[in-house]
Amino acid sequence: MTASTSALQAFALELADAADRISMAHFGGPVPAVRKADGSPVTAADKAIEAELRARIADAYPAHAVLGEEQGGAIAPHTPTWVIDPIDATKNFMRGVPVFATLIALVVDGDPVVGIASAPAMGERWTAARGAGARRNGAPVGVSAVTDLADAHVLHGGLDWWRHTPGMWERLGRLSDRVWRTRGFGDFWMHLLVAGGMAEVAVEQDVKIWDLAAPICIVTEAGGTVTSWDGGPALRSGTVLATNGLLHDEVRALLTV
Repeated sequence: MTASTSALQAFALELADAADRISMAHFGGPVPAVRKADGSPVTAADKAIEAELRARIADAYPAHAVLGEEQGGAIAPHTPTWVIDPIDATKNFMRGVPVFATLIALVVDGDPVVGIASAPAMGERWTAARGAGARRNGAPVGVSAVTDLADAHVLHGGLDWWRHTPGMWERLGRLSDRVWRTRGFGDFWMHLLVAGGMAEVAVEQDVKIWDLAAPICIVTEAGGTVTSWDGGPALRSGTVLATNGLLHDEVRALLTV
Protein backbone atom coordinates (compact mmCIF):
# COMPACT_ATOMS: atom_id res chain seq x y z
CA MET A 1 0.00 0.00 0.00
CA THR A 2 1.18 3.47 -0.78
CA ALA A 3 -0.90 5.11 1.97
CA SER A 4 -0.41 4.53 5.69
CA THR A 5 -2.94 2.48 7.62
CA SER A 6 -3.89 5.55 9.64
CA ALA A 7 -4.59 7.52 6.45
CA LEU A 8 -6.66 4.68 5.06
CA GLN A 9 -8.64 4.46 8.29
CA ALA A 10 -9.27 8.21 8.18
CA PHE A 11 -10.55 7.84 4.64
CA ALA A 12 -12.78 4.94 5.70
CA LEU A 13 -14.28 7.19 8.37
CA GLU A 14 -15.07 9.78 5.70
CA LEU A 15 -16.83 7.04 3.75
CA ALA A 16 -18.81 6.12 6.85
CA ASP A 17 -19.87 9.74 7.34
CA ALA A 18 -21.18 9.84 3.78
CA ALA A 19 -23.00 6.55 4.23
CA ASP A 20 -24.62 7.72 7.46
CA ARG A 21 -26.01 10.80 5.79
CA ILE A 22 -27.65 8.71 3.10
CA SER A 23 -29.02 5.98 5.35
CA MET A 24 -30.51 8.42 7.85
CA ALA A 25 -32.16 10.41 5.05
CA HIS A 26 -34.09 7.24 4.16
CA PHE A 27 -34.57 5.75 7.62
CA GLY A 28 -37.80 6.08 9.54
CA GLY A 29 -39.78 3.30 7.98
CA PRO A 30 -41.40 1.72 6.36
CA VAL A 31 -38.75 1.76 3.64
CA PRO A 32 -39.78 0.17 0.32
CA ALA A 33 -37.57 -2.55 -1.12
CA VAL A 34 -37.35 -4.92 -4.05
CA ARG A 35 -36.13 -8.50 -4.03
CA LYS A 36 -32.83 -9.47 -5.60
CA ALA A 37 -32.26 -12.72 -7.47
CA ASP A 38 -31.26 -14.48 -4.24
CA GLY A 39 -34.49 -13.39 -2.55
CA SER A 40 -32.89 -10.84 -0.23
CA PRO A 41 -34.25 -7.26 -0.15
CA VAL A 42 -32.50 -4.16 -1.41
CA THR A 43 -33.58 -0.57 -0.86
CA ALA A 44 -32.77 2.68 -2.61
CA ALA A 45 -30.53 3.50 0.35
CA ASP A 46 -28.43 0.34 -0.16
CA LYS A 47 -27.86 1.26 -3.79
CA ALA A 48 -27.18 4.93 -3.13
CA ILE A 49 -24.67 4.26 -0.38
CA GLU A 50 -22.65 1.79 -2.40
CA ALA A 51 -22.66 4.05 -5.46
CA GLU A 52 -21.47 7.02 -3.38
CA LEU A 53 -18.70 5.06 -1.66
CA ARG A 54 -17.49 3.54 -4.92
CA ALA A 55 -17.25 6.99 -6.49
CA ARG A 56 -15.27 8.34 -3.55
CA ILE A 57 -12.89 5.37 -3.59
CA ALA A 58 -12.33 5.68 -7.34
CA ASP A 59 -11.46 9.34 -6.87
CA ALA A 60 -9.13 8.89 -3.88
CA TYR A 61 -7.59 5.47 -4.61
CA PRO A 62 -8.13 4.65 -8.29
CA ALA A 63 -5.75 1.68 -8.16
CA HIS A 64 -7.73 -0.05 -5.42
CA ALA A 65 -10.36 -2.71 -6.08
CA VAL A 66 -13.90 -2.73 -4.66
CA LEU A 67 -16.22 -5.55 -3.63
CA GLY A 68 -19.74 -4.52 -2.66
CA GLU A 69 -22.93 -6.38 -1.90
CA GLU A 70 -24.99 -4.59 -4.53
CA GLN A 71 -22.59 -4.06 -7.44
CA GLY A 72 -20.34 -7.07 -6.99
CA GLY A 73 -16.61 -7.30 -7.60
CA ALA A 74 -13.98 -9.51 -6.04
CA ILE A 75 -11.09 -9.37 -3.62
CA ALA A 76 -8.06 -8.79 -5.82
CA PRO A 77 -5.15 -11.04 -4.81
CA HIS A 78 -2.43 -8.41 -5.09
CA THR A 79 -4.42 -5.18 -4.83
CA PRO A 80 -5.94 -3.51 -1.75
CA THR A 81 -9.68 -4.13 -1.92
CA TRP A 82 -12.42 -2.12 -0.25
CA VAL A 83 -15.28 -4.33 0.92
CA ILE A 84 -18.64 -2.60 1.38
CA ASP A 85 -21.92 -3.72 2.89
CA PRO A 86 -23.98 -0.57 2.38
CA ILE A 87 -26.65 -1.59 4.88
CA ASP A 88 -26.10 -4.68 6.98
CA ALA A 89 -29.45 -5.80 8.45
CA THR A 90 -31.52 -4.36 5.62
CA LYS A 91 -34.68 -6.01 6.96
CA ASN A 92 -34.24 -4.11 10.23
CA PHE A 93 -33.72 -0.91 8.25
CA MET A 94 -36.89 -1.53 6.25
CA ARG A 95 -39.00 -1.93 9.38
CA GLY A 96 -37.62 1.06 11.26
CA VAL A 97 -35.47 -1.03 13.61
CA PRO A 98 -32.35 1.02 14.42
CA VAL A 99 -30.00 -1.99 14.51
CA PHE A 100 -28.40 -1.61 11.07
CA ALA A 101 -24.97 -0.48 9.94
CA THR A 102 -22.76 0.32 7.01
CA LEU A 103 -19.75 -1.99 7.06
CA ILE A 104 -16.53 -0.83 5.41
CA ALA A 105 -13.26 -2.76 5.34
CA LEU A 106 -9.98 -2.71 3.49
CA VAL A 107 -8.57 -6.15 2.72
CA VAL A 108 -4.88 -6.51 1.89
CA ASP A 109 -3.29 -9.87 1.01
CA GLY A 110 -6.43 -11.63 2.18
CA ASP A 111 -6.66 -9.96 5.59
CA PRO A 112 -8.86 -7.05 6.72
CA VAL A 113 -6.54 -4.28 7.88
CA VAL A 114 -9.18 -1.57 8.40
CA GLY A 115 -12.71 -2.13 9.66
CA ILE A 116 -15.57 0.30 10.27
CA ALA A 117 -19.09 -0.50 11.47
CA SER A 118 -21.22 2.64 11.52
CA ALA A 119 -24.73 2.35 12.99
CA PRO A 120 -26.04 5.93 12.93
CA ALA A 121 -29.55 5.26 14.24
CA MET A 122 -27.96 3.68 17.33
CA GLY A 123 -25.29 6.36 17.70
CA GLU A 124 -22.64 3.65 17.35
CA ARG A 125 -19.38 3.86 15.39
CA TRP A 126 -16.87 1.00 15.87
CA THR A 127 -13.46 1.25 14.25
CA ALA A 128 -10.30 -0.81 14.00
CA ALA A 129 -7.01 -0.86 12.14
CA ARG A 130 -4.26 -3.42 12.14
CA GLY A 131 -1.98 -2.92 15.13
CA ALA A 132 -4.01 0.04 16.44
CA GLY A 133 -6.71 -1.76 18.43
CA ALA A 134 -10.47 -1.36 18.28
CA ARG A 135 -12.62 1.53 19.43
CA ARG A 136 -16.28 2.19 20.14
CA ASN A 137 -17.26 5.82 19.64
CA GLY A 138 -13.61 6.72 20.11
CA ALA A 139 -13.01 4.76 23.32
CA PRO A 140 -10.82 1.62 23.31
CA VAL A 141 -12.65 -1.70 23.63
CA GLY A 142 -11.53 -5.24 24.33
CA VAL A 143 -12.98 -8.71 24.62
CA SER A 144 -13.95 -10.23 27.96
CA ALA A 145 -11.77 -12.36 30.20
CA VAL A 146 -14.40 -15.09 30.70
CA THR A 147 -12.75 -18.51 30.69
CA ASP A 148 -15.61 -20.78 31.79
CA LEU A 149 -18.19 -21.72 29.17
CA ALA A 150 -20.83 -21.81 31.91
CA ASP A 151 -20.39 -18.03 32.26
CA ALA A 152 -20.47 -17.29 28.53
CA HIS A 153 -22.97 -15.13 26.69
CA VAL A 154 -23.51 -16.72 23.26
CA LEU A 155 -25.11 -14.96 20.28
CA HIS A 156 -26.29 -17.01 17.33
CA GLY A 157 -28.31 -15.07 14.74
CA GLY A 158 -31.71 -16.32 13.61
CA LEU A 159 -33.08 -19.78 14.31
CA ASP A 160 -34.26 -20.66 10.81
CA TRP A 161 -31.03 -22.09 9.44
CA TRP A 162 -30.31 -23.95 12.68
CA ARG A 163 -33.69 -25.66 12.35
CA HIS A 164 -33.50 -26.45 8.65
CA THR A 165 -29.93 -27.73 8.34
CA PRO A 166 -29.53 -31.37 9.36
CA GLY A 167 -27.76 -31.76 12.70
CA MET A 168 -27.59 -28.03 13.45
CA TRP A 169 -30.55 -27.87 15.84
CA GLU A 170 -28.88 -30.46 18.03
CA ARG A 171 -25.59 -28.59 17.96
CA LEU A 172 -27.24 -25.34 19.01
CA GLY A 173 -29.02 -27.18 21.81
CA ARG A 174 -25.77 -28.76 22.96
CA LEU A 175 -24.09 -25.35 23.02
CA SER A 176 -26.97 -23.60 24.79
CA ASP A 177 -27.02 -26.27 27.49
CA ARG A 178 -23.41 -25.46 28.36
CA VAL A 179 -23.51 -21.67 28.54
CA TRP A 180 -24.90 -18.91 30.76
CA ARG A 181 -27.19 -17.32 28.17
CA THR A 182 -28.01 -17.40 24.47
CA ARG A 183 -29.57 -14.66 22.39
CA GLY A 184 -30.24 -14.14 18.68
CA PHE A 185 -28.98 -10.63 18.02
CA GLY A 186 -27.58 -11.50 14.58
CA ASP A 187 -25.89 -9.45 11.86
CA PHE A 188 -22.99 -7.10 12.65
CA TRP A 189 -24.18 -6.30 16.16
CA MET A 190 -23.42 -9.66 17.73
CA HIS A 191 -19.79 -9.48 16.61
CA LEU A 192 -19.41 -5.99 18.02
CA LEU A 193 -20.78 -7.19 21.35
CA VAL A 194 -18.02 -9.81 21.42
CA ALA A 195 -15.44 -7.14 20.59
CA GLY A 196 -16.74 -4.96 23.39
CA GLY A 197 -16.75 -7.70 26.02
CA MET A 198 -20.54 -7.80 26.38
CA ALA A 199 -20.69 -11.32 24.95
CA GLU A 200 -18.13 -14.11 24.54
CA VAL A 201 -19.30 -15.93 21.41
CA ALA A 202 -20.99 -15.05 18.11
CA VAL A 203 -21.71 -17.89 15.71
CA GLU A 204 -23.31 -17.77 12.28
CA GLN A 205 -23.39 -19.44 8.90
CA ASP A 206 -24.46 -18.49 5.38
CA VAL A 207 -22.46 -15.27 5.60
CA LYS A 208 -20.77 -13.38 2.79
CA ILE A 209 -17.45 -11.56 2.60
CA TRP A 210 -19.10 -8.14 2.98
CA ASP A 211 -20.81 -9.36 6.18
CA LEU A 212 -17.51 -10.37 7.74
CA ALA A 213 -14.60 -8.23 6.60
CA ALA A 214 -15.17 -5.28 8.94
CA PRO A 215 -16.26 -7.36 11.99
CA ILE A 216 -13.23 -9.64 11.61
CA CYS A 217 -10.90 -6.64 11.86
CA ILE A 218 -12.78 -5.17 14.82
CA VAL A 219 -13.01 -8.38 16.85
CA THR A 220 -9.40 -9.34 16.14
CA GLU A 221 -8.07 -5.91 17.09
CA ALA A 222 -10.15 -6.08 20.28
CA GLY A 223 -8.18 -9.20 21.24
CA GLY A 224 -10.63 -11.83 20.06
CA THR A 225 -10.40 -14.74 17.65
CA VAL A 226 -12.38 -15.16 14.43
CA THR A 227 -12.33 -18.30 12.30
CA SER A 228 -14.60 -20.46 10.24
CA TRP A 229 -16.28 -23.32 12.09
CA ASP A 230 -13.53 -25.67 10.95
CA GLY A 231 -10.84 -23.36 12.30
CA GLY A 232 -9.69 -21.87 9.01
CA PRO A 233 -9.96 -18.28 7.75
CA ALA A 234 -13.53 -17.06 8.03
CA LEU A 235 -13.57 -14.43 5.29
CA ARG A 236 -14.46 -16.71 2.38
CA SER A 237 -15.80 -19.72 4.25
CA GLY A 238 -19.51 -18.92 4.69
CA THR A 239 -19.34 -19.73 8.42
CA VAL A 240 -18.00 -17.62 11.26
CA LEU A 241 -17.14 -18.14 14.91
CA ALA A 242 -16.07 -14.99 16.77
CA THR A 243 -15.05 -15.35 20.40
CA ASN A 244 -13.01 -13.74 23.15
CA GLY A 245 -10.30 -16.24 22.18
CA LEU A 246 -10.30 -17.97 25.54
CA LEU A 247 -13.33 -20.10 24.70
CA HIS A 248 -12.72 -20.52 20.99
CA ASP A 249 -11.51 -24.10 20.82
CA GLU A 250 -14.13 -25.35 23.27
CA VAL A 251 -17.00 -23.77 21.34
CA ARG A 252 -15.64 -24.90 17.99
CA ALA A 253 -15.54 -28.46 19.24
CA LEU A 254 -19.21 -28.30 20.19
CA LEU A 255 -20.13 -26.94 16.77
CA THR A 256 -18.27 -29.53 14.77
CA VAL A 257 -18.99 -32.78 16.68
